[in-house]
Amino acid sequence: MTEQELWKNIVHDPSDEKQHQAYANACVDHDLEKEALQRYKQMQNAYPAISAKFTKQLTTAVEFKLMPASPEADISQGNSLLGRLKGFVHSILLTGVSSLAYGIIKKSLLEILIGVVLIAAYMSYMVNKQNRINRN
Repeated sequence: MTEQELWKNIVHDPSDEKQHQAYANACVDHDLEKEALQRYKQMQNAYPAISAKFTKQLTTAVEFKLMPASPEADISQGNSLLGRLKGFVHSILLTGVSSLAYGIIKKSLLEILIGVVLIAAYMSYMVNKQNRINRN
């Protein structure tokens, strides 16, 4: 059935939620959410509860379709813990460079060692991150 045929069934009996569910499912399956949302917006005054319910359902379906497909996309957008810690990773490099410079100025072997270890850890993380992205 086409979108218009399914909508005609709803027009005959707007209170039948099974018809609404079949219509919403068909629209999601065939990427017709925009048209369905417009129809439910027009129906809002006459049947506000049904309109709100299926508008919410269609909006949720659209949001799921627009979600990033890979975990790498989540990290780049900052939606995951690693994505939120991206600034922290770069602060490790800054701390390492600062510690190395302080150790050189004060001639402290411990500070130099800490700086070198932090810089090496940062570089290792960045190289492994590039390798993971290239493999995917």
